[in-house]
Amino acid sequence: MPFEPDIKRSLLVRQERSTSTLPRHLEHVVSLLREHGPTLAERYSWLEAMINHVPDYIYAKDLNGRFLFANNAVVLNNGLSSVDELIGLTDYDLHGPELAAPITEIEQRVMTSGIADLGFEERALKGGPDRWLMMSRVPLKDTEGNVVGVVGASRDITARKMSERLMSVQARLLEMIIAAVPANEFFKSFAILLQQAADGIETALFVPHGKTNLTLTACSAPEWLTGTTVCVDDMATAASKLEELVRRKRHSQDHVRSVEIRASDGSLHALLVLTLCGRSPEPAFCEFVKSAARLAGIAVDRLLAEKRIRFLAEHDALTGLLKRDGLDLRLKGILASAADAGTRVAVAFLDLDNFKLINDTLGHDAGDELLKEVASIIADAIGIDGLAARIGGDEFVVVFPDAGDDIMARAQRLRQSIGRLHLVNGHELRATASIGLAVYPDHGASPSHLLARADLAMYRTKRDGRDGVTLFAFEMAEEASQKLLRQEELRRALKLSEFILHYQPQKNLRTGAIIGVEALVRWNHPTEGLIAPSSFIPMAEENGLILELGAAVLEAACRQGRAWQDRGLTPVKIGVNMSARQFQDVGLTAMVADVLARTGLDPQWLEIEITESLIMKDVDAAVARMEELTKLGVALALDDFGTGYSSLSMLKRFPLSRLKIDRSFIAESPHDLDDCAIVSAIISLARTLGLEVLAEGVETQAQADFLLSAGCDEVQGFLLGRPEPPEDVERLLSLNQGKPSMDNFA
Repeated sequence: MPFEPDIKRSLLVRQERSTSTLPRHLEHVVSLLREHGPTLAERYSWLEAMINHVPDYIYAKDLNGRFLFANNAVVLNNGLSSVDELIGLTDYDLHGPELAAPITEIEQRVMTSGIADLGFEERALKGGPDRWLMMSRVPLKDTEGNVVGVVGASRDITARKMSERLMSVQARLLEMIIAAVPANEFFKSFAILLQQAADGIETALFVPHGKTNLTLTACSAPEWLTGTTVCVDDMATAASKLEELVRRKRHSQDHVRSVEIRASDGSLHALLVLTLCGRSPEPAFCEFVKSAARLAGIAVDRLLAEKRIRFLAEHDALTGLLKRDGLDLRLKGILASAADAGTRVAVAFLDLDNFKLINDTLGHDAGDELLKEVASIIADAIGIDGLAARIGGDEFVVVFPDAGDDIMARAQRLRQSIGRLHLVNGHELRATASIGLAVYPDHGASPSHLLARADLAMYRTKRDGRDGVTLFAFEMAEEASQKLLRQEELRRALKLSEFILHYQPQKNLRTGAIIGVEALVRWNHPTEGLIAPSSFIPMAEENGLILELGAAVLEAACRQGRAWQDRGLTPVKIGVNMSARQFQDVGLTAMVADVLARTGLDPQWLEIEITESLIMKDVDAAVARMEELTKLGVALALDDFGTGYSSLSMLKRFPLSRLKIDRSFIAESPHDLDDCAIVSAIISLARTLGLEVLAEGVETQAQADFLLSAGCDEVQGFLLGRPEPPEDVERLLSLNQGKPSMDNFA
């Protein structure tokens, strides 16, 4: 036939040519078929040629499991050169009974039942333990519908399976970083996670011990390396030395690779040695290990930094006493024990009288020496059970657990000890102290209340002439009365609608479109002007006004969103923050539904922002409340993500639509590589979970450029706009008309 050479040229396409060119050849074949009409033999030949171009594995077997047909992919995978060598063979002939039996069982079930077995994932028989196939098997029937065999097709899903495993490891690493898991536990988990990421891999983790030794950590020690210590001339060459050591202990066909875990300053935290039995790792796995090592370096940096910061934060370098943070932490524990035991605790606030005069006349060195003397006297006075802290230049706090009726006498004895003569730099000095006392539970149940009230009592001592001891009395609490006055002002402000909303735009960096706004409440005080929420929200939460205030804010935001839509503006999401007290209220969902109904705002345009700490107070209750809200059609965003303590493995339980990256991670980006790595990991995690992600606190173009390159399109911050009154935001929204939102690309 005259067209036969054209057909052969169309069908005999080289196997290695890109599959993207195949449709063009098929179209040519179809056109030739329409013109000339092939014979049955030619049709079979063309069909066979086309199937042989498919990279998937396709075969047919008879009822006894003998191969009737297979494409080139199957032939080559079994080490044969042509399909003729395969026809008539069974899996038992090719793979032996142990591997063939499970295959035969599935195929016999398909042929017997006549029901297809689709999408079954299983390890490949060849190509290594990390190779995976997705198998489908359907019954082969003759023209009368009788089952005469089975047809199988499989696709290599190794890359997808590897990606899933590596993503899971990455998420766990990020979770450990945010949770500040202790170093030993982190390294143990890190080694285990890498072993789970690829079959047949062994890990050994060595940490520097001194300047020249590397010691194998017990958390990752294979038996053949137990007790190993490596001595190196220079830590810079430690990696190659370790690889050489491990290779000598392993089979020559094993793949050995070392990965350095370094600190941000370049110093070595640890060396990870990976051994893969009898094969080389996939390139994707090697790249992942490098990335994981960088995350591990960040994690250890954070752990060491936090340990150092905790020490410096808790201890005063001059006196050796605790600082304020350490005092608060320890005092909480003492108060908890006192609550269980039913005992009293006295807190003394001590201030040296006229200490500035000593500094000014004798110099700061003399003042420092006096402070150390006073600290020593205090330490002797409190005994082994007491607590002492220096919280200011010449201010000390002394805690007396199990305080009895003699507490005033004990405080007087302390004052007298401080007031004795001190020889400081050749000068005889007599220091005096003003002391205020507050007692748990009489004067307060928290460290802050006791310290504040002891402070008030100390100032009463100062007012009464110094060098004395005063026990707190509630009539001293002027600050408390001022607080009460403010609470009444809050109630009045609610009745008079003094609270107003400003809105901060949220934009898509790729399109430039405003995609939403966050509603931020302000108190328009009649005499003080605009008051920021940080000045009244905590008080409102404490006295219960937050429920009424929150409902008013929600209604105002929804009403404003509907008003903008009624004026013909493109709808955008309105973000409203939800406090812990509001979220715990059993009537929250009904209140939200009522507000939406009364304002006429479609629920899809409302986004409620909640924090990690709010959710983690009671996870089950929080999930139930979140599900109630999402059933209304309301979106939920996790605000300030990364600063709380939620488990990343639990995120999938939460019906969220968006993660908002906390501004603390954005502030130093893109200059701080640690922050950049964490932000990128959060973005990757959000994608994996199918969540939108928005970065808060974007103030520079460099930050915006970094976020865009990292895959975060949606941002909020001063770079794009400050919180503004509704009328100003309306002008921005009118300019936003016609700009494409991401909905246009869905």
